[in-house]
Amino acid sequence: MVEPDAGHSKISIIVLNWNGKRWLEDCLTSILHQDVDEPFEVLLLDNGSSDDSVQYVKERFSRVRVIELGKNYGFAEGNNRGLKYARGEYLVFVNMDTRAENGWLKNLLEAAHRYPSYQILCSIQLPAQAKNRVMSLNSFGDVTVAQQESHQSVTDSLFASGACFLIRREWVEKLGYLFDPYYFCVAEDVETSLRTILMGGLIGYVRDSRIYHHVGGAQFPPFWSFSFRTRNLLLTYYKLFAPKNFAGMLFVHLVYLLARLTASPKTAKRTLGMIKGLVDFFTCFHRYETYRREFIQMKKRGDEYVFRRFLHKEGIQEILMKYIYRC
Repeated sequence: MVEPDAGHSKISIIVLNWNGKRWLEDCLTSILHQDVDEPFEVLLLDNGSSDDSVQYVKERFSRVRVIELGKNYGFAEGNNRGLKYARGEYLVFVNMDTRAENGWLKNLLEAAHRYPSYQILCSIQLPAQAKNRVMSLNSFGDVTVAQQESHQSVTDSLFASGACFLIRREWVEKLGYLFDPYYFCVAEDVETSLRTILMGGLIGYVRDSRIYHHVGGAQFPPFWSFSFRTRNLLLTYYKLFAPKNFAGMLFVHLVYLLARLTASPKTAKRTLGMIKGLVDFFTCFHRYETYRREFIQMKKRGDEYVFRRFLHKEGIQEILMKYIYRC
């Protein structure tokens, strides 16, 4: 077993923290105990925590390099800032509310060596992906889990979950940026994933690299979660898809929102969050006018490649998507 090494690391493991003291014992211990043949460094980037988690890590985990960012930059920009501190060619981003299984890192790295055509490789997250089910995107362009089990060592996907993924530094440089900092949090990984696919990259899930993800460790309120998700998804479609295809995605979301307005009162906060997200989109989409024109020149694949691979479910989603995109 090679000990974590901050000086000669080809591999950098980056854990973004915000008031996550309750999770860090399991998370960091499971990472530091990984048995691999290559040196790796572990960085904790702190987003202005107020729960003494920084001091706790400094006292408890001397092998972890702590970077204090000074304030809460959100998930997107917080992780972006980790790039300038990380030394590795392989960049592994891990949520603070996770616990890695034995072999998690070794199997992820072996897949990266064996399959150089994959720019991003993700771990299987338990319990959501039990039985090696793969995360991908559904007819709304949002995240879902496939119902079928995969027996492949690496399974293709349209989506790389930001909770745990390996990305090659050279690919980040080609992308231009990792996460869009304007997104702050929620669905920033959808944008990075679709940008990767449309620029000709590949995303895969590694069957034998497994990590437990508690989900919601930052305890983000549902209203704001759905507000950011709606705004950020629509911004993603606007900046990356052709105008006619964006119009179709917008139409699908409007129909879905109208359907939710008649749903149970228990979902009221989520629905109001979606309405706010929609309003926010219309007030800020113009900031991407220049980028969407530039992105057309960077595309290696057409939008139809993405639409054909969306995971459809029986019902209004599938009917609408087939009608709009003729998939």
